[in-house]
Amino acid sequence: MWPMTTRTRRFAASVVVLGASVLFAVTPVQAHDDIVGSDPESGTVVDEPITEVTIEFGVAVNDDVELALFGPGDDNLIEGTTTTILSPTAAKIEFDPVEEEGMYIVRYLTTATVDQHFLVGAVSFTYGSAGGGAGSVNWLLFAIPMIIILAIGTAWSYKLHRNQTAADQSGNGSEVDDDLSDVGV
Repeated sequence: MWPMTTRTRRFAASVVVLGASVLFAVTPVQAHDDIVGSDPESGTVVDEPITEVTIEFGVAVNDDVELALFGPGDDNLIEGTTTTILSPTAAKIEFDPVEEEGMYIVRYLTTATVDQHFLVGAVSFTYGSAGGGAGSVNWLLFAIPMIIILAIGTAWSYKLHRNQTAADQSGNGSEVDDDLSDVGV
């Protein structure tokens, strides 16, 4: 078994903190940026062409609601849409019937009436077959480089840790001050 020295504990803690910070960095902020729901529900597959998407916010929003529809492809903004406020907490975007199969994204931007915080996000739906599509490819294009970067960072940190441990055991390492209170960030 591995001896749990102070350095080993610090290394393990730094790996845990790094992993947690990466997980929290890709998780949406939970303040009140989340919406209560949408119609169609985000992430669903629709078989028939639709002409509107309704978003129900969790709080009352100002009249400055901006909704934009993006079709399949890279930043394919669909023109000719109309945004309508349905209630203090709901809005919808209307558009010509979708024709091209693939993933559609409705991005929203508004402010909460209570505290003027921005509400920013998106809902998506897929028209046609759910077999993979652009959404799966986009996720892989994000995930694979992130895994490679994390693996390189972990290997580099482990190598530095082993080199420092070897230097400390041979007595040739530099003194490390265990009290880091004098280090400013």
